[in-house]
Parts: sequence; structure tokens; C-alpha cells
Amino acid sequence: MVVNQFSSCQGTSLTPVDGRLIWRVDDVCMVFSVNDEAPVMLVGVSGKGMTPADQLAEETGASPIIEVLTSTSGRTMNHQRLTDTREGNNLRFTAAYAYEEGNRRVLRIDQQDDASGLLAETMFSVFCDVNAVNCCSRIASRRRLPVEAVSSLNITVPLNAAKATVDTTEVYWATSTWAAENDWHHAPLRKSGLPDINTVINPRVPGARFALSSRSAWSTGEKLPIGIITLGEGARCSLIWQIEHNGPWTWEIGEGVEGLHVTAGGPNADDHQWTVVLDESTDFTTVPASFAICAGDWQQAIEQMTLNRRALRSERLAANRQDHESEQMVIYNDYMNTLFGDPTLDKELPLIEAAGRLGVDVFCIDAGWYDSNNGGWWDMVGEWKPSTNRFGEVGLHGVADAIHQAGMELGLWVEPEVVGVRSPIAAKLPNSAFFCRNGERVADDGRYHLDFRSSAARAHMDAAIDRLVDEFHPMFFKFDYNTVPGVGTQIDTPYLGAGLLGHSRAYVQWLDDLKRRYPGLIIENCSSGAMRADYAMLQRLDLQSTSDQCDPAIYAAIASAASMSILPEQQGNWGYAQQEMDDETAVFTLAAGIAGRLYLSGFVNRMDERRLDLVRNAINVHRQVLAHQTQQVPFWPLGLPDFQGDWLSSGLRPQDGSDIRTGYMTVWHRTGNRSIVVEIPHGASISQIFPTPGLVNLNQAIDWQIEPVDETHVRLIISSSRPSARVFAVSMPELCE
Repeated sequence: MVVNQFSSCQGTSLTPVDGRLIWRVDDVCMVFSVNDEAPVMLVGVSGKGMTPADQLAEETGASPIIEVLTSTSGRTMNHQRLTDTREGNNLRFTAAYAYEEGNRRVLRIDQQDDASGLLAETMFSVFCDVNAVNCCSRIASRRRLPVEAVSSLNITVPLNAAKATVDTTEVYWATSTWAAENDWHHAPLRKSGLPDINTVINPRVPGARFALSSRSAWSTGEKLPIGIITLGEGARCSLIWQIEHNGPWTWEIGEGVEGLHVTAGGPNADDHQWTVVLDESTDFTTVPASFAICAGDWQQAIEQMTLNRRALRSERLAANRQDHESEQMVIYNDYMNTLFGDPTLDKELPLIEAAGRLGVDVFCIDAGWYDSNNGGWWDMVGEWKPSTNRFGEVGLHGVADAIHQAGMELGLWVEPEVVGVRSPIAAKLPNSAFFCRNGERVADDGRYHLDFRSSAARAHMDAAIDRLVDEFHPMFFKFDYNTVPGVGTQIDTPYLGAGLLGHSRAYVQWLDDLKRRYPGLIIENCSSGAMRADYAMLQRLDLQSTSDQCDPAIYAAIASAASMSILPEQQGNWGYAQQEMDDETAVFTLAAGIAGRLYLSGFVNRMDERRLDLVRNAINVHRQVLAHQTQQVPFWPLGLPDFQGDWLSSGLRPQDGSDIRTGYMTVWHRTGNRSIVVEIPHGASISQIFPTPGLVNLNQAIDWQIEPVDETHVRLIISSSRPSARVFAVSMPELCE
């Protein structure tokens, strides 16, 4: 299209009053400064439990609502942050509109720069009954304009509203790597890369920032695209944000002469070799991001973001004509600490029989079902046809029939974005179907990476999925992603990062199309454990395996923090009990999945009845949790999980307005002190539900005792320093009035 004006808007036109534009939706209040001498600025923002921003003095050091960095004008001062961009500073207000879009209420603010020709539409939206703000912008230009970074959100941190300073602000962030995901940290902002340079004596914007970014297509492979800051003594209020993109991203916290900002967005030129050149035929829409602000500490902030993630997922389910049936499924997978990608008929049939007797809903055959090369499938993968020698005369059809006859649905492992260098498909598809750089296909560890911008790549995977569904009738797919394609591709784009962004967006569009074709299909987002566990993916897919970690003791740390970034109803925490484990170790691993999604594995066919009773108990208690899980929000009775901690805990409690009266709490003891004081909701009481006392006979079980401390704390005392875990029901009688 020819870009010569803003896109049409049917909403109600809003007019600033006395230089201010105020937008209120439920508890969210945003105040914008509008004048002819500056871009639109966010001068106040408030959320649940806070004094509305329009009743407070405007924030000092207010930030523009969008930053646009170009190679032709750069910044207004010399530093390396993503803020203080000249084009962002040159934008001026032209119009504002309020309207409804599905279950969202939307504010759109239009700006333009007559000199450069830049046009910007910035959208803020809030789901009904959710106190979080979703953000994105669309930019265009009447003249050629090379853009090297554009913000998805740019928030003025409300220090005044919280009676806070930079010195009383703390930042929370997470590292994440294979088998050590969800490792959260916190520190005062002054000790995290934002030193006090004394802007009174040095009257200019500091250049320092606290920043995180991702590389390539593992959006959560090193850091999480989520951050939290708490403001004021005692954390008077907290701000949380997330970037919803399945590719490169960056977020940063920076200090002005006065005040703080948080800027977040997708790929940029400095970090990811991304550029877009705007002209009359090219516009650009940022990747989505969202934020929530509320009274209280980081736990209250995560509660609000949990509700927003749930709304994003519900919106996508409705768009793809799906229901929430997948959230009640219990899944067995033959991979973790079991077959490890080496399925055969003689190994699968006993597992299928045992899993069926346990009453699980889905039996997933993980990696290897397509392998006819005695385990050498890694660089042969991509055709997605069943092995010719692993399943005897009955073939994969016979294994699928056995699963269905045992009362379960079939699941299959697939890695849609890769083709092995020795796969027959590699020779059949053109180079344009793959990532290419320097005139050659990009290969990583013997595998090529498909480019889903290519119709040939999409057609190949459409045909493969259609054939599998027609022949084997799976209800469940585990979509893995173990290949890292680097900075991007040079096919059909002058900029490597733009090629990667295009693929990332095309891939989630393909997922949407697939879900619409097969609305009953349940798809797990594996991504090499949890290396692409973002909410571009998770609003579309149904389950996220939280790690490939094989050690139950380390997995407890991963599982205890998983709800900070993943909805409880989506977090597939492995429970891989084995016959040879002592009872307490078996309880320890099964406990990880009870309050999330119990993702079963292990040699259940080798278990005696006593051990099977323990697994059945875990499944039954888990189904009890699942019945109300989507009406609950996470909490952490021991505070921020310490990845190296002796004690770990996480829980669920009813969200505000729910008529549910019971929550849940999992506590793991790994080593050290035999007692711990945990925080519970006011007036609540706790009782052990897993292992269920009296229903499961444990040999030499560790005794867990509960001693009340006060109305918000109990002390847990155990009889041994050996590792152990328990799951408790948290009853809240004061809600029963």
C-alpha cells in the first residue's frame, strides 16, 4: 500500500485538555502530556491498589511513548542506549482514539514528524478485568527513512507515585540456559549498572543502562524477556514487563537527569543486525510487549502479569476456535530419564500398558519414531515418516493402535523448523526454503533451518502434519526446536536480522493456521527444554516443558520459579519416578508437577504396586489441582526462589474475585536446616495432600510436622536432613463468609 496517511480508525476521537490526555480502564490510569513543542510523553501511570495517576503530580523525567532510532539522525546525545532518539523526540501529536476490539479496550495515539516524514501509531490495550497494558506501535514514512531500533514499549517509571528514588529501586531478572532455566536474581538498581554520576554537577543524561537481550531464535536461551522493578522502601509498588516475541529482543532500564525509564522491543541493528527502511510502500509494526504496575512487591506484579498471559492465551484460543480442554490432560512422555529418543516396539508396549493402567490421557512417543538408522537420525531428520525397522511388522500403526486401545490419545514428537543435511528432503527443497548466508545454506550441528517465509517450507510441513494426522490420528504433538540459526538469513532481505524476524513472524502465523485447521490438536512447545518459552509461542501453544534437567534436585529449583514466566496451567514439569528410587526421591520428583502440569515419564512398567500407588496418588491429586487451576495465581511462600537454596517453595492461591476456597503449596527440602518458616495467606491453614496420608505406604518416610507461628506463617519441621518434598492444600476460611 502507499503510505500517505494514518490507517483509518472508527474509534472515538479524544481531545487533550489543558495539555493532558487521560486514559482510564478499571484500575489502569495513564496520563500523557500533549503539546506542540514535544512528543507525546507518559507523565503518569498507575495500576491496581495505587492512587490514580491523574490525581498525582506529573512524573519528572517523563519519557516519549515511542523511541525511533534511525541511522540518519541518531540520538539527541552521545550514549549507547535505545532512548533519547532524535526521531522519537521530533514526533508531534496529531490525534488520539479510544475503541473496543474484542475483549480489549484500546487507546491509539498518532504522531508525525513533518521534516522526516515519519508517522507513528502507538496502541495501548487492556483486557477486560485485567490490570495490565499491552503495547505495540506501527511506523511508516512519506520519505525513505532507515530505522535501526524502535521501541515496543517505553515506560516512565513512576518514582513520584511510589515516593521512591533510584536509590530505593530494585531490579529482578532471570538467566536461563539448558537444564538451568528460570534462575531469578535481584539487586539494587545502583549495584546493577546504574551508578550515581551526580547529575547536579554533570547536568546531562547518564549513558549507563541495565540491559538484557537475546540472540538468534532462542528467545529464552540465555535470559528471559521479562523484568521487574520494585519501587520505594518496602516495595510500595512494582512494575513488570514482558516482550512477546519468538526471536531476538532487548530491554533496558535507564536513568535520566531525573527519573527512570524502561524500554523494550524486538531486534535492533546494534544487537541483532536488524534494520527496516521505511518508504511509501513499507511500514513496520513492532513486536508486542506488555506491562503491569500495582501496589505491592514483585509477587503482586507477577499476579497481574499472570492474568494478562491468561487473557492473551484465551484470546488466541478463541481466534483459533479452540477450547481449554488441553488444560485438563495428563500426559505421559517416553523420553525423560526413560527411552531418551530410542523407541522400539518391545520398549513401548510395556510402557503403554502400564501408562494406560495409570489412567493418563495422552501417551507421547518422543524423538526417534522416524529413525531407521540405528540412532543416527539427528542429521537425517525432516521427512517425518515412521521408522521401517523400530516397530516390527506392526509398524508405528500398531503402536498407535495399542495406545488407543489402552484408552489414551497418541502424541508424536516433531521438530518442524529443521531438516537434516542427510535427509531426502534437503535435496527436494530449494535453497530459498532454508536460511542462507554467504551464498550457502546455514547448517548447525548437521541440520539446516527452514525459513517459514518460504511457501515451499510451509507446504512441506503442512503436508507432513496432514499425513501424520490422517494416518495415525494423534491428538498431541510435541514441537521441539534444537537448532540455532544464528543472526538470520540473506534470502529476500538486505538485512540479516530482518530475515530472522520475518521467519519468526511467519512461523507463529503457521502455528495459527495449523491450529485453525485442527482445533482439537494439543501442541507442546518444547524448544530444547525451554529455550523459546515466550508468549508469542505460549499464547498459541498449550504446554511448555520447563526443562530437560535429569536431576530431580536441580529440577526443583526450575519448577519452583516456573510460574514467574509461564502460566501454571502450561508449565510441564517432569515427574520421572523410577522403581529403583527410594520413596522420598520418587515423591520429590513427582511433587514438581502437582501444582503445574504433571508431565509424567519414567519406567512405569517396572514399578511394583506400591510404587504405582504413589504415581496414581500424584495423578489424582494433580487432577484435583487442575479442576480450578485457571482461577488461581502463583505465590512464593519463601520469597524469590534461590536456585542454590536448601529449601524451595511455590504455590497457587485463588485470584481475587474467585469463589475457590483452596490453594496449594509445594515445598522441597534439598539439604541443610531441618525447619523453615513459610508465609501463607492471612488466616489460612495447611494440610498435606501429597503423598496423601494413609493412602500411600512409604518406607522410612520422613516425618513433616506443621506448627502455626502466626496468622500468616507456619513452621515446617522434618525428621531427616535427606531430600524430601510435600504438597499441601492451603485452606482459606476467611473467604467463606
